[in-house]
This record gives sequence, structure tokens and C-alpha cells, in this order.
Amino acid sequence: MLRKRTILRTELSKRFSNALVVVTFVLVGIPLAITAQRRETSIGIAMSICIAFTYFIFVVLTDTMKGKANFHPEILIWLPNVVYLTLGSVLFYRLAKR
Repeated sequence: MLRKRTILRTELSKRFSNALVVVTFVLVGIPLAITAQRRETSIGIAMSICIAFTYFIFVVLTDTMKGKANFHPEILIWLPNVVYLTLGSVLFYRLAKR
């Protein structure tokens, strides 16, 4: 019973977390787009792919924990968003200081 409840809470958290992905990627992408020069478009594309790939690797890793209640996967599923929102905030802060 506890496992089933944990899986359901994790699925609910994952749906809300996935809705926040758009904001997260925008917050990371805008500072990167502003600082990129015209000749650095291939580097920008590679960075975008790496950022998206690592984000979804984080999501898959946290999603595999959904059956283990002692890891609190309903909270752990928010970890990728927190990490990338922090990264985006730092990038915006550094951009504002320039």
C-alpha cells in the first residue's frame, strides 16, 4: 500500500515538475543566447543539446526511484528543476553584472 501511494504521489509531482521544465529551460537559455556571438551558433546548439540531455538523464534517474519510499521520490523528482533553476539564476545574475 505504501509503495502504491508513493508511486502515485511521484507521478503527480512529476506532472507538475514537467510543467515547470519550460520555465527552467527559458531561464537557462536566455542568458546563453544573449552572450553567444553570431559565429558561436554551433557551440550554442551543442550546449543546448548537452543541457537538455543532462536534464532528462536527471529526470530518468529520479523517476527510477519512484518505487522506493525511503528515498522520497515525490521530492526527488524536483531535483533537476531546482538544479537548473539555480543554474539559470546564476547565469542571469552574472549577465546582469556585466
